[in-house]
Amino acid sequence: MVFSDPAFLFWFLPFSLILGLLCIRTPLFPWVVFGVSLLFYYWTSGYYTLLLVFSIALNFLGGLIIHRFHSKLLFGTLIFLNLALIAYYKYAGFFVSEIVPDFDAETIAFFKSIVLPIGISFFTFQGISYLIDIRRREIEPQRNFVLFGAYLSFFPQLIAGPIVRFRDVRSDFLAPNLSVDMLAAGASRFTVGLTKKLLVADTMARVADAAFATPSGDLSFAGAWLGAIAYTIQIYFDFSGYSDMAIGIGMMFGIRFLENFNHPYASSTITEFWRRWHMSLSSWFRDYLYIPLGGNRRGTSRTFFNLMIVFCATGLWHGAAWVYVLWGLWHGGFLIIERIVLGDRAAALGSSMLRLFYLLPAVIFGWVLFRASDIGAFLSYSQSMLTPLSVGSFQLPLAMLAVVSPFEVIVLALASVMILMQGQYQPLGVVFGNPDAGRLIARVRTMFMIWAGVVAAMFSLSNEFSPFLYFRF
Repeated sequence: MVFSDPAFLFWFLPFSLILGLLCIRTPLFPWVVFGVSLLFYYWTSGYYTLLLVFSIALNFLGGLIIHRFHSKLLFGTLIFLNLALIAYYKYAGFFVSEIVPDFDAETIAFFKSIVLPIGISFFTFQGISYLIDIRRREIEPQRNFVLFGAYLSFFPQLIAGPIVRFRDVRSDFLAPNLSVDMLAAGASRFTVGLTKKLLVADTMARVADAAFATPSGDLSFAGAWLGAIAYTIQIYFDFSGYSDMAIGIGMMFGIRFLENFNHPYASSTITEFWRRWHMSLSSWFRDYLYIPLGGNRRGTSRTFFNLMIVFCATGLWHGAAWVYVLWGLWHGGFLIIERIVLGDRAAALGSSMLRLFYLLPAVIFGWVLFRASDIGAFLSYSQSMLTPLSVGSFQLPLAMLAVVSPFEVIVLALASVMILMQGQYQPLGVVFGNPDAGRLIARVRTMFMIWAGVVAAMFSLSNEFSPFLYFRF
């Protein structure tokens, strides 16, 4: 079940909200949140719900054990068990087929047939951060199993983030501070995210899928760039749309999540990009991997080594394939170059020229690598993007012409304008309007939300099933 599914929009979400609002200031609130979250995950993943419950129990008991015994061995064992869950379900097939290819065909087939449980990377990383924070004495262990279970399984961000740390939401789970304004703001945020997904991301998906499915010999220069730009738009609006919906639903329950995106395509450098894109993941790797490795405290060579380790892990986190590893190293390599050339200025260097002629091309080629089925497919696709003088270079393949209607062109143009203007304006405060901005803006915001909600609902009822891209991670 996805947030754009009619069953979610018209049945599960209203049912869950009504239960939550009825119990919002009672001891039953964590029970309601835990119950509806397990129901949501069961609806989505079936018997893998037992794996989620196991992860909850492991980290709940692990937190109490770490706090009580202060043992490095016990702590290391608990971290290993968490990582073992991801290793088995996400990387076992890759390991036996690519890293140690000496297994027999039957063994390889068995491990490659393992189904990846949805959201396992997200809830496992939350569990690890919880244990590490207790080990560091930054938080006390939670002694209420239901409340902890509600945190780790909370359905808005369970299967595609953002990665939420217990210390950031503990007080909200204990005493949700919900108001009418917060409920309305949450509904508005959810509507914006739903619109991003259904109107923009799913529309661009048709163009991107057609481009990446075109044989390399038939893909023109124009078709390759159109598909790459469409995917660049798709992945941003798809993932940021999901984050908007997750944050919005959380607000409607009185639970506040930290932001996950901050206009990433408004960046001028890759360093700045990673401070704006998927911020919950980048900050997780910073706090729980980069800094423990030594960060930038042990000299230039060690800093560069630490960066490459972090971005190799970032790539692997997204999937068990060489293209993800290379995508991580692609970004890590740019970060190192920026540190050498720009130094401390790389994080906050505002330049339209750098953005247009460096950041966006680097990110787009990175997304082509991320989207490609393998390295050979990436090289073939990239070759089409780099040959503007070939015969028929500005003609679209027939497969792409079939999906590029006037509607797709309009959405592509509007989304491109929004991306190019990111960070330069705030359109009437539609999402985060200032309550003192005046009646006119408030009315415009309300009218927009009503229109967007109606249109998104219509698209939800008429469109085919379309999962979020980050479900696979």
